[in-house]
Amino acid sequence: MIRICYRLRLPLVVLSLLLAACSSNSHRPSFYLLTAQAEAPATKLSTTIGVGPVRIAPFLDTTRIVVHGGNGLIQASDSHRWSEPLDEAVQRVMLQNLATLTEAKLRNFPWRQRAAPAWAIRLDILDLDRLSDGHAQLDVIWQLEDMQAERLVRSRRERFRVPVSGSGFDALPAAYSALLEQLAQRLTTALRDEIDGAVTPVAAGAGGDR
Repeated sequence: MIRICYRLRLPLVVLSLLLAACSSNSHRPSFYLLTAQAEAPATKLSTTIGVGPVRIAPFLDTTRIVVHGGNGLIQASDSHRWSEPLDEAVQRVMLQNLATLTEAKLRNFPWRQRAAPAWAIRLDILDLDRLSDGHAQLDVIWQLEDMQAERLVRSRRERFRVPVSGSGFDALPAAYSALLEQLAQRLTTALRDEIDGAVTPVAAGAGGDR
């Protein structure tokens, strides 16, 4: 009788282990990176540009990819996660985008005083979200500082939009990367205007939706 029970129990133990392994694999999260998407510039900026600090809204500052659920609700995915802190990801991608668009020398915040850039870009990411109309939106405050003159020359709040090529969380990293490329284009234009002296410096203002 003992031998019969043992023979029956062994296949059940093996089956339980197999089911546990399958369950563990099915709940394993996927990890995503933001990527630079900028293309080569038309003209080169002979200057140095620093990016940072980058501040992220607290509700976005998590390893899980987050979207709004309506009525003030937040949906955070356990199975779709960022592979690095979001502030570091945004800073990295902006540096890569600006390096491509301007061919300038780039500095990563924080920098040493003796290695301070000529221009500093500071970012406050207020929101990154997938909208109900099938677009992703970036809501950001950006500031451009002339480090040599020690003055803030531009401060804007702007919104950027791109279509999302899918309905799942896995479509958002590519859309968010495209939004950061739009922001980099906007900042490149601002830098060119300031360096070329095309506009009078403005201390603060509000940008329109894009």
